[in-house]
Amino acid sequence: MNAKNVHLIYIILLLTAIFSDACSNEKDIEPRLPGMPGDTLARTLIVYMAAENSLDNYLRTDSMEIAWGLDSIDDNSRIVLFIDDRKSSRLCVGTHRERLRTVKTYDGNICSTDSQTMANILQDIFRLYPARTYALTMCSHASGWLFDDPGESTQKSPRRSFGIDNGVRSTSNNGRKMNIPVLAGVLSDCPHFDYVFFDACVMQCIEVAYELRHVADYIIASPAEIPADGAPYTQMLRSMCTVPADPTTWVEMYVDYYINGRGKGSYGGAELSAIRTDKLEHLAQVTAPLMNSLLANRTELNTTGIQNYYPWPNTASFTAFYDLKNLLYNYLDPVSYSSWVREFDEAVPVQKLTSSWYSAYPYPSGTRMYAYDIPHCGGVTIYIPREQNESKGWNDSYHQLEWYQATGMRATNW
Repeated sequence: MNAKNVHLIYIILLLTAIFSDACSNEKDIEPRLPGMPGDTLARTLIVYMAAENSLDNYLRTDSMEIAWGLDSIDDNSRIVLFIDDRKSSRLCVGTHRERLRTVKTYDGNICSTDSQTMANILQDIFRLYPARTYALTMCSHASGWLFDDPGESTQKSPRRSFGIDNGVRSTSNNGRKMNIPVLAGVLSDCPHFDYVFFDACVMQCIEVAYELRHVADYIIASPAEIPADGAPYTQMLRSMCTVPADPTTWVEMYVDYYINGRGKGSYGGAELSAIRTDKLEHLAQVTAPLMNSLLANRTELNTTGIQNYYPWPNTASFTAFYDLKNLLYNYLDPVSYSSWVREFDEAVPVQKLTSSWYSAYPYPSGTRMYAYDIPHCGGVTIYIPREQNESKGWNDSYHQLEWYQATGMRATNW
């Protein structure tokens, strides 16, 4: 064999070794992780944080709790977190095998409580991170069904509905909010959610749940104020990602966290319930004649002794949040109440209430509120119209809600 042939064979062997090594290295590359854009998983849990307000630091801490909790979820789930705070507006994604990371930072100072902005963000998530089931958690300030009035200053009447976006990258609570029918409109264009969970104050109103009855199987929220620290996401995340959704476990985790002093403050308790939306239209049907009878001819109900979840319901800040179950327990005869409460308990299968909870009002904060008759409270509130609310526009606003229409309350002249 001459030198030329030996040289040629050497080159061939060298090239073979190089390509063999390249293929070997290719196999050693970590396979594409589940949960990447385009992968369809069993669950995408969307967490939407409107944090450009005084909750800025609290919700950023919640985002870290979510990052710490990723170890507990399975490979068939992902978390997609949108947060709009003092720093920026950004989208973050994490799975069991991938840490929570920022995948997009939005240009400019977008408004997280603008309906079109919210719709665009959610549609981006559905397109990039598809799943067989979706769930939604919404974190911010809130004040139930009560409509925001942009013509009034925050100092005079801090009506919030859902969220506050001050638009100036600060912790100010002067800013734009989202009314609940608008939120329902945005969510109605989304894939159906297993649940919508409001980690926000006083959102478990029958009026809010009824507006959202077509967008999710469950509405999970508190009828009362919640601590600014919010949910213990590290502990709850696995249960929140479970398919099919069973809110009982993590509702109990949430409340237990604040009963037993594992929160960041001595809050002493929390109120939380879960509503089955497929039962709401029937509940409206059986509640309608009862409320119409009680409120007939523009009757003002005496609410003394009825459980409420806001300490000073006649202030300009908020409407009254009275417990629906407790209201009818106090006003109906035993036979009528027994018949009605069976329907209510089917519609509200999870009612986790404590004997006390924290309230931030009046200032200085730290007031404790009490539940006096837990067996006859359901953790879902209802608005009770009265004459003094006429000048505030609350009664007129109430007319725009589907619960008002479904229960035929117009016949009462309220």
